[in-house]
Amino acid sequence: MEDDELEQLKRKRFEQMAAKIPPPEGWPVVHLTEYNFNEVTLGRPKVVIDFWAEWCGPCRYFGPIFEEMSIEFPEVQFCKCDTDRNHGIATQLGITSIPRVLYIVNGTAVRLHVGAMSAEKFREELNAVFRSDDAV
Repeated sequence: MEDDELEQLKRKRFEQMAAKIPPPEGWPVVHLTEYNFNEVTLGRPKVVIDFWAEWCGPCRYFGPIFEEMSIEFPEVQFCKCDTDRNHGIATQLGITSIPRVLYIVNGTAVRLHVGAMSAEKFREELNAVFRSDDAV
């Protein structure tokens, strides 16, 4: 086996194992990769994903708001997916503009929001999706 191939296998295995370890307190946001995406998003009942890129101004504005809300909504798994580093995920999901927030309940995408949001607007959406009487 070539060195590059072995390194890729080791990295994939490490990321698979890391995805099974709950995030430490104070860092509740999981960073998704092509290796852990399905396991994380299908393995938890309530998931919200921020698709972003470092060069994106609106993404940089929304990032701290997203992370703050992760503390306020501990029953929801908050995830971030860097579209520059995970082209396959972005392509497969048709992510063409960012920031984009995807809400998932029991493995099914139930809502999508394109563009940055204020903390108040994001809180409203989180409540509507995950805490309303209609939410699962």
